[in-house]
Amino acid sequence: MPHTTDREWTRVTPNSQHTLTWGNDVLELGFSVRPDAPVTLAALAGRGMVPPPLCAEQITETAAVPIVEVLTSTNGRRMNHQRLTDTRDGWNLRFRQAEQRHTGNRGELRITQHDESTGLTVESLFAAYDGISVVTWSATIRSDRRLPVESMSSLNVAVPLSAAGASVDDAEVFWADSTWAAENNWHRAPLRAMGVVDINTVVNPRVPGARFALRSRSAWSTGEHLPDGILQLNGEHPTALMWQIEHNGAWSWEIGEGVTGLQVMAGGPNCDDHQWSIVLEPGVDFTTVPASVAVCSGDWRGAVAEMTLHRRALRDERLGHNGQDRSSNTLVIYNDYMNTLFGDPTAEKEIPLIDAVGTLGVDVFCIDAGWYDSTDGDWWTSVGEWEPSTNRFGDEGLAALAERIRANGMELGLWLEPEVVGIHSPVAAALPEAAFFRRHGERVADDGRYHLDFRCPEVREHLDSTVDRLMRDLRPTFFKFDYNTVPGVGTEQDAATLGEGLLGHCRAYVDWLDSLKRRYPKLVIENCGSGAMRADYAMLQRLDLQSTSDQCDPLIYAAIAAGAPMGILPEQQGNWGYAQQHMGDEEAVLTLAAGVTGRLYLSGFVDRMDDRRLALVRSAIALHREVLETQDSSVPFWPLGLPDFTGEWLATGLLPAPGSEGRTGYMTVWRRAGEQTVTVEVPAGAEIIQVFPNPKDPCASDAKPWRVQRVDESHASLTTTSDSPSARVFALRLP
Repeated sequence: MPHTTDREWTRVTPNSQHTLTWGNDVLELGFSVRPDAPVTLAALAGRGMVPPPLCAEQITETAAVPIVEVLTSTNGRRMNHQRLTDTRDGWNLRFRQAEQRHTGNRGELRITQHDESTGLTVESLFAAYDGISVVTWSATIRSDRRLPVESMSSLNVAVPLSAAGASVDDAEVFWADSTWAAENNWHRAPLRAMGVVDINTVVNPRVPGARFALRSRSAWSTGEHLPDGILQLNGEHPTALMWQIEHNGAWSWEIGEGVTGLQVMAGGPNCDDHQWSIVLEPGVDFTTVPASVAVCSGDWRGAVAEMTLHRRALRDERLGHNGQDRSSNTLVIYNDYMNTLFGDPTAEKEIPLIDAVGTLGVDVFCIDAGWYDSTDGDWWTSVGEWEPSTNRFGDEGLAALAERIRANGMELGLWLEPEVVGIHSPVAAALPEAAFFRRHGERVADDGRYHLDFRCPEVREHLDSTVDRLMRDLRPTFFKFDYNTVPGVGTEQDAATLGEGLLGHCRAYVDWLDSLKRRYPKLVIENCGSGAMRADYAMLQRLDLQSTSDQCDPLIYAAIAAGAPMGILPEQQGNWGYAQQHMGDEEAVLTLAAGVTGRLYLSGFVDRMDDRRLALVRSAIALHREVLETQDSSVPFWPLGLPDFTGEWLATGLLPAPGSEGRTGYMTVWRRAGEQTVTVEVPAGAEIIQVFPNPKDPCASDAKPWRVQRVDESHASLTTTSDSPSARVFALRLP
């Protein structure tokens, strides 16, 4: 279907077979729009796949999946199971019209359906960036009469088993666990082993009730699992799908089996999991959170590459809306927190650090938690005013430290936690009750903090004036926005259900971030949440960096860094590098290596380092700046396959993205224990050169070069020269 070239919607007419197709140059969606059935996604083909024939005779009710599921308390499901699919109201919808448009580098399709019996209308929106095999789904729902909705899908996709020449038995599922200091823990398993059992639908002619499902809790969107998943179809034509839910609050996704196939349903909050519902009435509508799915031939790595391109395009579009560019991608940042001051800054501690870090060629010096503390360390329950400490920085105060940072050729960064107010803070008494999450008629408190509700105008005014004052008085160019409080299921304040209150706040918060970025388009903001407990692409399309963890152990951090590119753009992947003087060469190299192919987020007592250790840090920074030159036109790869969080060897890297002109990739390999030799997969014919530590540089002379031997055109063996844990970074010169 050809693109329109303007911003106006144009009508799309189904053909005589009651089908229509839409997509871009690498992606095609085929819809069945029969008058006696809901609109279904009857065919899906992505990069490298051959679109299957789309004939009405081949589309059966048992094989099709409606493009939207609407679970209401009055109609429920068509079968007695606990999945969020097979909904009566979803199946009762009928096609009304389809429209398309193309704006910039993004095409959109809007399909409207209606149910005469209930007055329910649903507009499903599909969007795809040119040249990327990913489609984003969302839907808007309204009704002519009262209708209580308890769940609604963002995306609901029939898995293309036939195009892959596969069966359910051939499917593998990939998912990620995530917890504080152990983020990005990816797993893979046969789908049949994860609860989607074969009930033999030949003799049991019913929809199976089993599912493999994950969900979040509260506003830590990545606090237990990532809102991402992958299906790999190991059939005659291997195919992979990857999905992500682009929301900073409650979400769920599930994989379930139909009578003849599989479907993936993903969306935001629902009643069963999150105490969310909405009652539609005339004049009331609701739009789901967006979710995206990548599809391509090959294995999971291709799907991750497509999702990487989508995340980059999504972020670029948001940057453009907010008047920004990609300039933040090149910054090297030092932060005084991790394995260093741990939230206890003073002038006596900061001055030698600032002077030492200033010799490294770093762009930003961030003063982390504690700069506002006038209580000698007991600040956790008193935060909220965000005024500089009166007793930590001498007579000249924090402003003098800011000037010292700038005099050393760096810009000031500050830590801030916008969404909380300590229970002992004067702000807690100054703001109205509507400013806080409330349940059972009381403010919600967690670990001595109240949670602010950004739907309240006074909250946004308070934070706007706070940021304006800090920008005027201290002139920071960088903020680290942290988020260490979990407010539970939601708030009853101005909400019919607790989940509705949480969703409203989450949406209001990202709207506030957009407004802040528009007011200060040069301001760089890091996203943090007790490490990476809110590392989703509602947040990351708006913010510049993502802290990948608060993990203090460099050996565990290696696993976190190896898995991070599955869910975070390389140019946003802030990995701590906290080398110290007391470390041996191998340990110092290992901790610095974690950031070289992501974003090297420096910490450590630089002021205690001798010239040799400082030279090693400078070497890491110099190589990192080379990586940054091409990083935002690269995609991640994994030379040892899916990272094993507890594995002895780990590896990740970057390769030029399809269509880019780059000819150099990079690869980081960690050995934590076990055998001293490992075989890695690399691009065919690539020359492998160790670049960190540089074998010609004496700054890490105890970290001897690894031995590299070719196994064949696409594999090489790497052998360590040390019995202790170690890591190396290699350049891959492509033919």
